[in-house]
Amino acid sequence: MIGGLIVYYRGEALDFLNMLHTTGAAPLMRSRIVFSSQIDVERLKAAVLASAQIVPEIFGHYQVDRNRFVVTDQSINQVIQEVQSPYSPENTDFDFTNSPQLRLFVIHHGDYDVLQAFMSRLLTDNRGFKEYLYLLAQAYNYADLTNLHNERRLRPVIAKLQRQFARPRGHTPIVTGMVKLPHYPGINLRHGGHVMLSSTQFMRVRRVAKAQDVGISEAILAAYAKALQVLTGHTTVTLPCPIDLRRFMSEDANITQVANLTVNVFLTIKVDIDAPFSELVNQVHDLLTAERNRVAFLYRLSNLQKMNHTMPITVMRKMTNRWLPQPALRYTNFGVVDQQRLKFHDLTVVNCVFSGTFHRSPIMEIAASTFAGTCTLSFNSTGSERDYQLSMKILENIQAQLLVWAQAESQPTTTDHSSLRHQA
Repeated sequence: MIGGLIVYYRGEALDFLNMLHTTGAAPLMRSRIVFSSQIDVERLKAAVLASAQIVPEIFGHYQVDRNRFVVTDQSINQVIQEVQSPYSPENTDFDFTNSPQLRLFVIHHGDYDVLQAFMSRLLTDNRGFKEYLYLLAQAYNYADLTNLHNERRLRPVIAKLQRQFARPRGHTPIVTGMVKLPHYPGINLRHGGHVMLSSTQFMRVRRVAKAQDVGISEAILAAYAKALQVLTGHTTVTLPCPIDLRRFMSEDANITQVANLTVNVFLTIKVDIDAPFSELVNQVHDLLTAERNRVAFLYRLSNLQKMNHTMPITVMRKMTNRWLPQPALRYTNFGVVDQQRLKFHDLTVVNCVFSGTFHRSPIMEIAASTFAGTCTLSFNSTGSERDYQLSMKILENIQAQLLVWAQAESQPTTTDHSSLRHQA
């Protein structure tokens, strides 16, 4: 208890949505921060307590039937754990309905430490997770947090969007025909996989994307669709693309948003086997532009906001699975890590990578994050060795598609755009 009191913090509609979509695997995000030397653990504990003055929900457990976070205690030892390498916190079973929304593991590797942070998606989205780590770094550096406020409310965002955009015509079409990966028999184990685009390689990709006037996420989604076509034979692929609602709001230096403010739009991508990859990227760009202009997600969001706290959970879950489906193939973009904001006093951050939940195969979530110019594409899964190998093939194919695209666009006369068409 806090001063002998139990404190309740209201959940928002998108917190509730993530709970409705939770089936089995704990809905979490993970970051792995590698330091050049050892972190002061006592100072880190103090920083977590200081950050809880801004985001008190980190100590709360999520109460499903009330869509709220309940803080009964602020025991720092429930959040931070010190362990020795080769301990692997990935094997921890997380339960955010009975324990805090944040877990930190300080893993000692002799003369340097690794900080693995796990944050609940019931509390925040990928951008909010990153914002919390920046807040934690501020607290570790003894920054003055007096005027800082965490804004979690969704209603003001919806109200602004409704003023900015006309209501979409008709109902949003129900998404169908999503591609599913095969699930192979075998012993189910937790796996993590990743591929990297070096700073030089990723600079080329960014340069080509800028020249083609497309976003990096659009290029990654196009490569994702192409990889699925190559490896599964499907020529029509529906993929979710996250839209951060913060982009519609003005920024305030005194406000952080450790909150769920991301919605998915669904892009049905037609993969022409013989077309150059640049055309596929343009198609994804056009599809996403149309979805943003149509703001169909606003209709779904406003209705979810109205039904939150008013309908039984069983009814809401059935409606959500039909109305706002959670696809088997997912994508999360953590974006670029701001190295200036992720400074922990005199420690040097050598590397920082983000990833998502350990989904049970055949569900797959690809996470993209960029640190010091290097882009990492990663996934976490629970499945057989063959499931893991297929997921790695998808990542490697995405990596190859992006590299060939960057090379081909810079040397159009010497590179065959379709050279990866049959890569498996």
